Amino acid sequence: MKIRLKMISLFLIIILIPLIFLYVYLSKISMDQVSASQVQALKNINETKADYIADVIHNLSFNEKEFASSDYLKKYIERAELTLDDDYYRQINDSIRNTVKRNHLITDMFITSTSGTVLAAYDINDIGSYCDRYKELDAAADSNNGISHIYGPTDSDTCSFYVVKRVYSGVSNQIGLVVERIDLTQICKSLSLTGYSNYASVLLVDSAGKYISSSVSYPKSLTTVAEYREIGDNITDAIPFYTTSSVTQTLSAEYDGKTVIGTSIPEAGWSVVSYYDNVLASGNISADFKSAKFAVVIFCITTSALAILICITYTEPLSKIIRVINQKNKGDTTIRLELNTNDEFGEIGSAFNTMFDSIYESEQRYKTVVSMMDNVVFEINLKACTVYVSNNFNQKFSFRAQTDSISNSFLYKMKVHKDDIKRFNDDVEKILIYEGEKWEGEYRLKNIYGDFSWFRIQGRKFKDQSGTPSKIIGMIADIDREKKSTINLMQKANYDALTQLFNRASFLRSLDEEMRQSESRRSLDALMFIDLDDFKHFNDEYGHKCGDDVLKFVAESIKELTSDRGFGGRLGGDEFVMCLTNLKLIGDAGKVADDMIKTLNAGFKSESTGLQLNIHCSIGIAFFRENGSNPTELLESADTAMYKIKKSGKSNYAFADGVASSEEK
Repeated sequence: MKIRLKMISLFLIIILIPLIFLYVYLSKISMDQVSASQVQALKNINETKADYIADVIHNLSFNEKEFASSDYLKKYIERAELTLDDDYYRQINDSIRNTVKRNHLITDMFITSTSGTVLAAYDINDIGSYCDRYKELDAAADSNNGISHIYGPTDSDTCSFYVVKRVYSGVSNQIGLVVERIDLTQICKSLSLTGYSNYASVLLVDSAGKYISSSVSYPKSLTTVAEYREIGDNITDAIPFYTTSSVTQTLSAEYDGKTVIGTSIPEAGWSVVSYYDNVLASGNISADFKSAKFAVVIFCITTSALAILICITYTEPLSKIIRVINQKNKGDTTIRLELNTNDEFGEIGSAFNTMFDSIYESEQRYKTVVSMMDNVVFEINLKACTVYVSNNFNQKFSFRAQTDSISNSFLYKMKVHKDDIKRFNDDVEKILIYEGEKWEGEYRLKNIYGDFSWFRIQGRKFKDQSGTPSKIIGMIADIDREKKSTINLMQKANYDALTQLFNRASFLRSLDEEMRQSESRRSLDALMFIDLDDFKHFNDEYGHKCGDDVLKFVAESIKELTSDRGFGGRLGGDEFVMCLTNLKLIGDAGKVADDMIKTLNAGFKSESTGLQLNIHCSIGIAFFRENGSNPTELLESADTAMYKIKKSGKSNYAFADGVASSEEK
């Protein structure tokens, strides 16, 4: 027998017992009980739908009320003229856009004056125009908590209603309206009924006696539709609480074999009305009872005879497949699936054995390739929370994991250089916890000799057939030699060999970038040009080694003064520069210059001579934008200011032309 027939038989058995219970149940209940049960269920459905719509309206009304009472909205409306580029407008505009984008039910939002002029809107093209529905909306603000009746769709939108709140200045002086247009598409969909065939429907009735439903997208009057005319003509009887209830109620009424169930939505003056045709429902229930009983009896007789035989023949091969798979998962590489049948189970057994052989060969190839590589290979099993590393891991790192768990692996226990540990932890967190798909990073890790060496880690995340991340496979490569070579080359290219400050070219590049950033953030930033006074004296009197000691001391002083507020450089000879960023006052630059002069004047003890040497310098200060629009202009301005000091006595500082002194500021 083919497996398809076996599966069909099994499915019949699975549904046999429920059908027997259904037969017993149908035999005990009456059509009246079913009808009453359906009416009660319809009441529950009616209340659920009313609660949902009431919650939607309450949230919309509450949020709009909060917005209408905000001080910045009142101040915006009270102004004499529209200004679309000030803080009030931007704040109002952001609030409107965020409100519309955040709530998919809101299709439009705008603010009007008491004359109907649109002062702010989601569509900025409406600003300044007259609101055609202003009088209707203003009237709606007085009733039903500002909830309008239902409007039909136009060419450009859908069936909707408006939430209107008045804006008051002071106690009772109205100055405008806040209006939201709400899309009723989703609410219409929520009115759909399942399981009631064609003998029941749900309507949403507004305060004007118009209704919509899941199948009626344009509001109609109850009195104009034959099926609901009796409800419309006697609406206060059919829905006794209509537009008068202050709390949610659910009531029902009978009309010529029809049941009308109404649930109020007091906050909007609306009602959810269910219409149940008892005559049609009873006919359907009676026919269903007879058909169901006959079908259950025939089905039970047919399937019972085959149940035992099907269970035995079907479950035994499946049990054997499960046992073999479990043995394979435990690591048994010799296990085979032997199913001596001529059906699909026999084909499954042959396919499984071929797959087992292929997996074994793949594993052998993988282990062989890994053993021949110098790089460390790792595999992270995200479902089992385990980590595998290749054997050469122990040849490169002193770290040894106590278990295979992720928490005890190199991901969390490896010794990482203090300057790289935050970046390393962030990358691990990104690939393991968040949505990172790959891991690429270079870090200094402690090797087997106890030193920190540069390693590159690369990993890729793999997903199972359901799209759930299952594994991360990657490599750890030793790049210490090439990384240090690259760093040395960069060091030589960008830094002055003696002082380890930026050289002229790299300082100017950094200054150019800083000036661009300063332009965008509009911060106060300055350039200081430092020239040592009588530096030639140190070389002539004590030798060039002493001169080098002086230059190194100056460089260290610059590094200390710019450690958290800029950077320094050496232009050449005894000329130095400092870039100071994010100053609060112009006078702050003068304070830094004064600190520099005092530090150098205090001097240091020269290693080459053993003497205490005191250094003097002249400093010129220029400010971004005010004294130059590019590095060349700024440097010239600072250089000119420095020469003023050279000519007037040295060992002091001066600002570039056009900059007021710190005392004046």
